[in-house]
Amino acid sequence: MFVASILGVIGILFLPIIIPNLFHGYHIAHIFLHVGGIALATFLTVSAAYAYAKIKTKKLAITSIAFSLFVASEIIKIVDVTWPYTFYLGSITLEQISHMLIIGMLGIFSIGVFRRD
Repeated sequence: MFVASILGVIGILFLPIIIPNLFHGYHIAHIFLHVGGIALATFLTVSAAYAYAKIKTKKLAITSIAFSLFVASEIIKIVDVTWPYTFYLGSITLEQISHMLIIGMLGIFSIGVFRRD
């Protein structure tokens, strides 16, 4: 499942994100850092959702939601890195939205850790 999630993420992001930045020096390393984050977070989200489907504890559901917030945050980061100054949401930047999602992810993780089932 780990290899399938990594290959799936790389396959989806190959044409729109990896190919245009392939020969941009160290920028491609930054792109691959975020691609790796998306792949790992996708694997963890799917694993937590699968474990929740088998065990049915609320901690696993909360963990799956937290990992999915990390996927969303990494997608926003890679869009901001790949196409800077292209997408605006009023006065809020994509970097701020990404940070808000990470703070939300940490909050949801803390709820899952301190929750009693």
